[in-house]
Amino acid sequence: MFRLRQTWLDLLQLLTASPPPRPPLSIAALPAELLLAVFASLADDDAAALRACTLVCSEWRALAQPRLFHEIVLSTEDMRKSIAFQQFMLASPTIRAAVRAVTVHFPDLDSWAPDRRRAANLMADVLELLPRPESLRLYGARFSDYRIKWSRLSNHLKNSIRTLLHRPSMTTLLIDGWVLDVNHPEFNTIFADASRNLTSISLLDISDGIWGVHDVPSAIPTRRLALDKLTVTNTFSKDVKFIEWLSRPESIFDLAQLTALHVVESRDDASVSLLTSLIGPSLEHLEVNISYTPQDSSIGLSTCTGLRSLSLSFGVFYTELYYSSLPWICATLDTLSPHNALSSLSLSLYITHPRNTNARVFPPPPVGRFNYDRWARLGAVLRGPKFAGLGDVRVQLVHHGIDARGYSQMAAGRMGEVGERVRWRFLRDDSPDVEDATPT
Repeated sequence: MFRLRQTWLDLLQLLTASPPPRPPLSIAALPAELLLAVFASLADDDAAALRACTLVCSEWRALAQPRLFHEIVLSTEDMRKSIAFQQFMLASPTIRAAVRAVTVHFPDLDSWAPDRRRAANLMADVLELLPRPESLRLYGARFSDYRIKWSRLSNHLKNSIRTLLHRPSMTTLLIDGWVLDVNHPEFNTIFADASRNLTSISLLDISDGIWGVHDVPSAIPTRRLALDKLTVTNTFSKDVKFIEWLSRPESIFDLAQLTALHVVESRDDASVSLLTSLIGPSLEHLEVNISYTPQDSSIGLSTCTGLRSLSLSFGVFYTELYYSSLPWICATLDTLSPHNALSSLSLSLYITHPRNTNARVFPPPPVGRFNYDRWARLGAVLRGPKFAGLGDVRVQLVHHGIDARGYSQMAAGRMGEVGERVRWRFLRDDSPDVEDATPT
């Protein structure tokens, strides 16, 4: 009995005893995985808070600081700051390893400071030492007599760009305003050793200068780069020639499996049709920004049986008041195969011309003045059996003070039941305000 009583007493003492005091919780005790998740969230939403985290303690600084450098910009505009930043990057291997996106800004050659060569060489040093970049954007002055030309870059900078393109992590390249003044074989050489993961390329206004003047016969490359996404400009005759080159088997780029194509400032329907016919069923997303095309023309989409989304936007040359884009749209839609997969159509149209912004000189015309027969034609096209799978239709109307909602209601009424499904958006071209509404 005594042992049984003692056992109960011991058990009761254990149950009623206070737990041992816990050590105070310290932020240093938080697991690194949790901190990295928090810092990653801050990098997307609150860079200022992330910078504050680097000041908490050395442990947090080591984990948070690399997140601040996932995207870097290299420029020569402020030479002193540019050189200081590039020297910091060269001395920080941990920071370099964290870089995922690189943007290079070059002014035109005429505005470079005398020590531009040193800055360019430091820039090249940084580029070739980045171990895991995913995207590279090269920007230059488009409208200048002293544009950045590939032939005028130092070999060190050229090689550093090729090195970056060769990284297995590289997926995206944008060149905007640089002139690749090379012949066809030299153009292929730039990308000959690029990573196979480099599948998204944007080449904007790169074919100025002497492109094509010194063309020499080209052999079909033994290794071509299969692209998934391509963006090109199509404004001048040199751009048309460049697109024709991209469509040839001698080009380093293989477009046969392209899923997304974006044509900017397009003025030549035939070259766009050349691309769509080459790509064919693999093309799923097509976006064309039309600057100008002749009347009675269109883009051919008959081979694009896998096309799921089509986005067409028109410049100020096309206004529903003077020169409607709707006949062009209907003609292009008519070229689609009866067995197409189109499920989304997006249109951006000008209703009035920008010169109408002075309401005292050019009072906004009443919405009843417009010709809505073209909208009836578009509605008839979209009600056809080959557009039975089209569930998403969006129309943005760009205007300069007219009753855009009233216009959309009249247009929707002429489109029939298709008009009831359209989602309308209104944009004042002379104002930054954008309003969304659906006509009732």
